[in-house]
Amino acid sequence: MGTAFSVTNIGYLISNVLPFRLGDPARAVAIGLDGRVKISAALSTVVVERVLDMLTIVVLLAVTVPFVGDVGWTRDAGLLGATLGLVAMGVLVLMAVRPQWARLAVEWALERVPWVDRGRWLAWFDGLLEGVVALRSVRRAAALVGWSVATWILTVGHYLSVMRAFIERPSLVEASFLTCATALGMALPSSPGAMGVFHSVARYALQLPFGVAAESAVVIAFASHAFQYVVMCALGMVGLVRQNVSLAQLRAEGREVAGVTAAKE
Repeated sequence: MGTAFSVTNIGYLISNVLPFRLGDPARAVAIGLDGRVKISAALSTVVVERVLDMLTIVVLLAVTVPFVGDVGWTRDAGLLGATLGLVAMGVLVLMAVRPQWARLAVEWALERVPWVDRGRWLAWFDGLLEGVVALRSVRRAAALVGWSVATWILTVGHYLSVMRAFIERPSLVEASFLTCATALGMALPSSPGAMGVFHSVARYALQLPFGVAAESAVVIAFASHAFQYVVMCALGMVGLVRQNVSLAQLRAEGREVAGVTAAKE
């Protein structure tokens, strides 16, 4: 548990200081440094987590939308997220239940690109298959869904607490919609720590549907983002110390993993 907590916070730290959500693959690199877990297996668990996050947010949005007025682009984003999330989860479950089918498909594809290192990519894919094994078990899959739901309920509570500091009697619906809008708005890779993107989406989520004053909406956006940013960076630094790794090590290992093919070329 301590290792998982540290590695997760390291990922948030890196996403806060580098663009394109690089903290997600960095988590896989960090947990694979000691060799006990394959980096590819760790990476597939990150993918499972992100897909579950998207599906949980879509369900939360579906529950929240009937109580909201004008939801603008959020409805379309939710429908797109639901479609992509269901397709991705279907692929992941198929990989878990029928790994031989998935491996045959990859072997077939690799045979048509003879210049790649077939053995290396198959080894990587085998690691990815190891990371989705939990989806074979109904009990484990239910636990994953349960933890995802619990995480996002706590996130709603976080936003509700921040809103209470700046506006009178904020509602659970407002906090829930703010959670969904910011999660969907930051789903795609963007600036370090989603700077600017988060603030724009949060302001929209409060001002347009609920009529929160622009000044209050901006303050809430900056306050909630600053709190998350500072806490996650601090916990990320603690995680680096606990795991006895540095950003330079993660960078070097990441380059080695992702740049083997480029180096050979």
